[in-house]
Amino acid sequence: MFSYAIAFLVALTAAALLIPPIRLWAAAHDLFDVPGGRKVHSQAVPRLGGVAIAVGFYLGVAVAVLLPLGSVPGASAHDVRAILVGGAILVAAGVVDDVMGLAPLIKLLAQLLAAVVAAALGLSLHVLAFPWGTMELGIMSLPLTVIWIVAVVNAINLIDGLDGLAAGVVLIALVAFFVIAPNHASVTLVVGAAAGAALGFLVYNLHPASIIMGDAGSMLLGFVTAAVGIAISSPGSGFVPIYVPMVVLALPLGDMAWAVLRRSLGGRSIFVADAGHVHHRLLRGGLSQREVVVLLHLVAAVFAAIGVLLGRLA
Repeated sequence: MFSYAIAFLVALTAAALLIPPIRLWAAAHDLFDVPGGRKVHSQAVPRLGGVAIAVGFYLGVAVAVLLPLGSVPGASAHDVRAILVGGAILVAAGVVDDVMGLAPLIKLLAQLLAAVVAAALGLSLHVLAFPWGTMELGIMSLPLTVIWIVAVVNAINLIDGLDGLAAGVVLIALVAFFVIAPNHASVTLVVGAAAGAALGFLVYNLHPASIIMGDAGSMLLGFVTAAVGIAISSPGSGFVPIYVPMVVLALPLGDMAWAVLRRSLGGRSIFVADAGHVHHRLLRGGLSQREVVVLLHLVAAVFAAIGVLLGRLA
């Protein structure tokens, strides 16, 4: 079964090769992420790295599915179609936001649309598993699926505040999901492509970053991560409880939950960005950017390891 390896290598190569020309194009069109406020860059950094991530991801999946060597049963399953279509919606919205800017409400509507479309195409939570048994969701399937997808998308978007942080957190989560469900052809195919694209981008995004992923990249990676979490917790794919992907993603989900609570208690809109995230606090505590990123990657790896253990015990 070489599909995931092909997807990984194609996505990694495509993303890595695309970054330099995209970086030049973004700079030529004055598409920079400018320092100031919650931005911790010391100088302006080109945006649109998410375009390379997206092209690498979709190309990796396409090549792995089309080549006879990479084709495997299940590679065209409904969850892959749902991920590709839902992800495309968020890439489109993200590119518009990175180029022209979108109101937070519009981005939220795009996320809701992507989640509903994915659910309509068959990628949804139908059963919640607990140590004492399972519970059919029934009419709650759609709202809980949408909530999960939107939550993870925003969690990855919010933790994308330091060079290499979000891409590394996503890579760690994807590796954990691969270990949890190694025999699920559709999952491994998507994981391989997403991990390759993220790694190809990460080479250029480590501190000091020469490009950032922008919302196009963070929303796509967040969506794919959320979707894979659903896929591995659905009957017929090994069926780990949904709390397993929740544990794997505990760092970004916890940071997002704290941000919502913090802003709500402070009487501010939850859509208004601030500098109160965990990485901002660690920076104010005296750590360097690289030290914060390494520390948070270690924390993410610990949660991922716990998730893998829970998945094996489930």
